[in-house]
Amino acid sequence: MSAPLAFIYDLFNNPLFIFIGGLVLLGVFFWYLGSDQDKVKRNAGTIFIIGIASFSLFSLFQQGLKYGIDIAGGVSFTLSVEPNIGDDGKPIPLTDQAMEQACVILTDRLNSTGANDVIIRPKKKDNLNLIEVQIPAADPAKREETKAILTKVAKLQILPVHPRNNELVAEGRIRVPGYRMYEYTFKNGKGEDVTEKIFLEKRESLTGRDIVRAGVDLARPGHVNVTLSNEGADKMYNLTSRMQLGHDRMAIVLDDVVKSAPTVQAILSKSFEISGLDAPGEAEALTKVLSNPLTNKLNFESASEISASLGHTALLQGEYAGITGLILCFIMMIIYYRFAGLVAIMGLTINALLLLGAMSIFGFELTLPGIAGIVLTLGVAVDSNVLIYERLREEKEMGRPFRVAIRNSFDKAFSAIFDSNITSLITAVILYWMATGTIKGFAVTLTVGVITSMIGAILVTRVLFYWADTVGMMKDLKFLNLFKKKTNIDFMSQKIWSCSLSAILLMICIVFGAVKGKDCLGMDFTGGSSISYLVNKGDISFREVEGVVNKLSLTQKATVQEVAESTDSSKVNILINFSDHAQDKEAITTALDKAFPVLDNAPFSEETIGQSMGYDTLITSAWALFFGILGIMVYLTVRFEWTFAIGAVIALTHDVLLVLGLVIVSGTELNVIHIGALLTVAGYSINDKIIVFDRIREFLRFSDPNESASQIMNEAINQTLSRTILTSLSTLAVLVCLYFFGGPSMEDFAWTISAGILIGTYSSIFIASPAALFFSRKHGLHEEVRQAMKAGA
Repeated sequence: MSAPLAFIYDLFNNPLFIFIGGLVLLGVFFWYLGSDQDKVKRNAGTIFIIGIASFSLFSLFQQGLKYGIDIAGGVSFTLSVEPNIGDDGKPIPLTDQAMEQACVILTDRLNSTGANDVIIRPKKKDNLNLIEVQIPAADPAKREETKAILTKVAKLQILPVHPRNNELVAEGRIRVPGYRMYEYTFKNGKGEDVTEKIFLEKRESLTGRDIVRAGVDLARPGHVNVTLSNEGADKMYNLTSRMQLGHDRMAIVLDDVVKSAPTVQAILSKSFEISGLDAPGEAEALTKVLSNPLTNKLNFESASEISASLGHTALLQGEYAGITGLILCFIMMIIYYRFAGLVAIMGLTINALLLLGAMSIFGFELTLPGIAGIVLTLGVAVDSNVLIYERLREEKEMGRPFRVAIRNSFDKAFSAIFDSNITSLITAVILYWMATGTIKGFAVTLTVGVITSMIGAILVTRVLFYWADTVGMMKDLKFLNLFKKKTNIDFMSQKIWSCSLSAILLMICIVFGAVKGKDCLGMDFTGGSSISYLVNKGDISFREVEGVVNKLSLTQKATVQEVAESTDSSKVNILINFSDHAQDKEAITTALDKAFPVLDNAPFSEETIGQSMGYDTLITSAWALFFGILGIMVYLTVRFEWTFAIGAVIALTHDVLLVLGLVIVSGTELNVIHIGALLTVAGYSINDKIIVFDRIREFLRFSDPNESASQIMNEAINQTLSRTILTSLSTLAVLVCLYFFGGPSMEDFAWTISAGILIGTYSSIFIASPAALFFSRKHGLHEEVRQAMKAGA
């Protein structure tokens, strides 16, 4: 590496440079927003784009992207769950609820932020209760760290020390009624290890269940600050209030090891600290497990390499199909918008770079639901460009100079772009707050995507136009016209048949959903079975097995993975996960025995696997979506007017329920990818409705008070019709390619979102606007919009 490149590499690896560079870029961004001069905006925006793109490129080249299990494979840990012993000395049987709760706790330990791809599910083999934990490919150090976090019970007890402890030890006592003797090792003033015998009360005063929060004390290494629940605070107060302050002691015991035994100097309540955590990373690891304490001990059984659940072929198919779709989208932009289309493509490219760079910098793992968030991000970014260009067309038709037209088009489009992105951000934040696991990961990707999309919309494209004007590359703009003449369709007169059609379709979907009940849920939510064949490497490929299984007509879709044999590197396990239906097992085993004679003598095993996402997780996600819709309604009420908010929420609910119903009616089982697709549809749908409502609001604000609201809505919808069609077509181009060329793993994802885009476009015109019109009949919509605009200003 040359000296200049080495200097740049070291510079970007310097935390101080990254911190200062981040602050400088933030200042430049606010400089851009605060300036009214085109030249200042151009220069500040250029500096910001170069700076943030440099950080993104460096992170991508240095760290690359982390991929989830479904894309890159990973490591599978198998843990056995040890029953607790009851007071009668007999094991307490493990319930399904206890196993599911253990999976939830382990998920919180490994993936509290939602940035990681972790699959945790219960299993049962030979009446042994097991938990399978899958993490993406990791180095040996990461594996050992994960193994330690998984198996640590973190049974915390706070126990009083016997008031006469020193006397009892001096007398040589080894048993005291109601107490148990422990050995406590600590360092004296000279730094030497000293071991003390202490008698601790057997009855638990406080346990880990009383903890609500634990965090590392950044000012004092080796210390963890602990906050108790209200009930735990009462227990702590009752415990310390009966002690002799300055004399009596209290021990903090973790997994039967005394961590500290300080003298109580004051009556304690809500908070305390644990000290003596001197090993590297011990305090951080303890924080994770204290926040999620297990009630049963876990024993490590095995660790194995696993292949990607989607398969390498499916991954390549998805990549090629996605790239082809994006190229088609770019071609459409160039044909329709010509040179301005090239500007849009450059802006979208930078937007994608910022999004992937942010995922690399923050260590987010890219999974199929994460790709759903990226698709939504690029769809919104395309929509923002189309919206700006349609405004630019209107400005040019009014005869305004190029630079004035650019400024006005961005200013007029800003409110719609801002509102649509903020509503997506509201949904993402609520999902992150309430949901868990994969859905939280979708929220993280969506949040990053919304931020980069807003930067691309209000900054990147505008700066590119400024430079094109400055260097004389663009003095005029020519666009194609989707409609040669201005359309004048009376959409509002179609409200009766459109609402009737939607009501009938929704009723059909509801009836189908009620009849099928939990049968419409896939293995991600219901669990299933798995069979495994142990074969020699090279005898058979799991991709060949996958090809055979994918051709079968099963009640639920099966997945095939290759799992390395932990005790013999020359052998691998071919693992097939399928539903609990007996006919599925019979169909799979019969087909495989016929296709691969080598399996006749292969060692065979069968297991019951639990769900990777519990039913409670599904309900929590539904509640999160509900509160997201509620948040959108409140925001739209403030920004627009309450009738628009009601219209948007009715149409959004219509879209989500109808898409969900179509998935059920089609016979497809609901899995995690459908949840991601539905959330994507919700984000895309509300974005589309805000664009239409923004134009209706603008028309109402400046219209004749005597003009009917129905006529104004028709004019606004006709005005935005070309933008609506172009945005839908550009996004559908990518999804159609994913459906036809992306392989079986992409089909469900692509067709669900495609259906959602078509339904969302339909409802923006035929459901949202008529609903807003219906609720506005008893009051003057013109005046309320004007008052809302004044209040917003």
